[in-house]
Amino acid sequence: MDRAERQAIEHDCAKLINRFYHLFNQDLAFVVDLFTEDGTLVLGKWQLGPGHDEMRERLHKGSKNMLNGVEVVLNTVSSIVVDVVDENTATAISHDTFWEWGYYDGDLQGRPAPIQAPIGINTWEDELHCVDGEWKFYRRHMKAVFNNKVWKLQRVRS
Repeated sequence: MDRAERQAIEHDCAKLINRFYHLFNQDLAFVVDLFTEDGTLVLGKWQLGPGHDEMRERLHKGSKNMLNGVEVVLNTVSSIVVDVVDENTATAISHDTFWEWGYYDGDLQGRPAPIQAPIGINTWEDELHCVDGEWKFYRRHMKAVFNNKVWKLQRVRS
């Protein structure tokens, strides 16, 4: 594999990771089609998949408060490093920082939400596969690095 091919794969995989966050911030379930049919998503102790239908249903339920306007959520991604294994396989590592503001008292003031400390910072480890010329996640595994414990105490769900 020459340098141009390697760089094209790195670019495609980094674009996939960025697209994940763009969709994830709209409805968690929108990311499902970014995974292979036998792909898995591991969010701490919560494993989803394999299987798109099971993943989509559970992720959509997890978006309930965001979609109802009760939560304002934003994840940002940084420090993406992609390593090409071969023309059909790559691995990646990245970090995300996420913020959330809940209007759990029913007073939905909307955006912009007030600035608070991030809820957490995570490391993501990815295995990516090229399927029919398109790069997809085979496995995404999130590991928490920092967690805002104050958030845990304030968070109240109905």
